[in-house]
Amino acid sequence: MKAGDAAIELAERRVELERAASIARIQAAARGQYCAEEISGPRFCDCGEPIPEARRQAMPGCRRCVDCETFIERQSRRRA
Repeated sequence: MKAGDAAIELAERRVELERAASIARIQAAARGQYCAEEISGPRFCDCGEPIPEARRQAMPGCRRCVDCETFIERQSRRRA
């Protein structure tokens, strides 16, 4: 895979994640399960998966599940 192809693939993946995150936020809000003002952070990640209580307790204010946070951090490191 060429470098340009990899960059395009990453960009497409990010768009997919952002779209899924938007849909998940809307669905969670409709169910009354998303509250961004909670001290421990939202109950659901942008991807729609629940953020485990243990993670919310350990990382107050976290907004993503471990998998999504890892993905975002890896993307950030590649750009730096």
